Amino acid sequence: PPPSPAGATNLDLLAHEIAMDRYAAHDAIARATSVVRERAGGSDEKVEVFGNLARRLQSLVHREIEQLDELENRVEDPELLKGLFQVDHLATRIRRYAENLAVLGGAVPRRQWTRPVGMTEVLRSAIAEVEHYSRVKLVPPVEGTLRGHAVADVIHLLAELVENATTFSSPQTVVLLRSQHVTAGLAIEVEDRGLGMPPEEQIRMNALLSGTERIEVEDLLRDGRIGLFVVSELARRHHIVVQLQSNIYGGIQAVLVIPRELLGDPLPGESPGPPGYRRR
Repeated sequence: PPPSPAGATNLDLLAHEIAMDRYAAHDAIARATSVVRERAGGSDEKVEVFGNLARRLQSLVHREIEQLDELENRVEDPELLKGLFQVDHLATRIRRYAENLAVLGGAVPRRQWTRPVGMTEVLRSAIAEVEHYSRVKLVPPVEGTLRGHAVADVIHLLAELVENATTFSSPQTVVLLRSQHVTAGLAIEVEDRGLGMPPEEQIRMNALLSGTERIEVEDLLRDGRIGLFVVSELARRHHIVVQLQSNIYGGIQAVLVIPRELLGDPLPGESPGPPGYRRR
């Protein structure tokens, strides 16, 4: 990676960070492709999956750099801040695509937290990683924390579910993200009022999410549901249960249950949970 330029302006530093993101993405592609070649006995068909993801990733990088070029010609601070936010959001999405490649290659996340993180922050972070984040409504914020070692994966899998919900629903609709404590842990629901899913396809996707059926990654990539494969891999690491359900609006509701073992104590000032709820 290129060294950070001496005497750099804020825009120069931002450009450097984008370059670092690009190198990290390329590194993820190389590592994931290497793993898949090894597992698949050198099958080029499996490697093609990562090639398709890589092209999507490179497209995002290109758009990011174009926006940076536009920012360099701006002078007024409000416009600059707006542009910086757009670039930052693209960088966040690039990071998630790179993490998808790493997950498909069997790698662990590079982002790590050593301390518990508030669940409200976890949910908001997941929303922030989605392209159409403005369509997502968090109701209501949940109390409690998530243990540090699970934070990166839970943010990632939630972002994939929310991304799916916004992608397969009308741009005029709202995606709801809500949570509540249940006997098994913490239930989180991602609800859209969109296109729905044929019953046989829903059964197939739930089989993928539960790990009871092996589905070709190429097929998921072709129809735009590669995120569900990533969700299944991340959920399996932490014994998180994920299921898709039809709702009365004709859309899909993704429900996941985070086991109690991954939940930490409430943050200062929060109540310990609903009546009858006890933490281990």
